[in-house]
Amino acid sequence: MNTFSKALKHYMVENDIPQNVIAEKCGLSKQAISNLFNRNNISLEKMEMLAKAVGCEVVFSFKSLEDTNENP
Repeated sequence: MNTFSKALKHYMVENDIPQNVIAEKCGLSKQAISNLFNRNNISLEKMEMLAKAVGCEVVFSFKSLEDTNENP
C-alpha cells in the first residue's frame, strides 16, 4: 500500500466513509477501489479522483533541502 492510500484510508476511518461510497462516487466497483488502494503506485489522476470522492483535494508542496537542517 502506498503512502497516499494509507493517508486516505486513515481519513476514511476518521470520517466514517465506507469504501463502497467511494466506489459509487467514482463509478467503479468496490473491488476496483480495493485494487487501487493496494497498488504500490498510483497516478495523480487516480489520487485526485479518490480524494474528490471523499470531499478533499490533493495538495503537494515542495521545500528546498537547503531550508532544512537535514541537509548539512
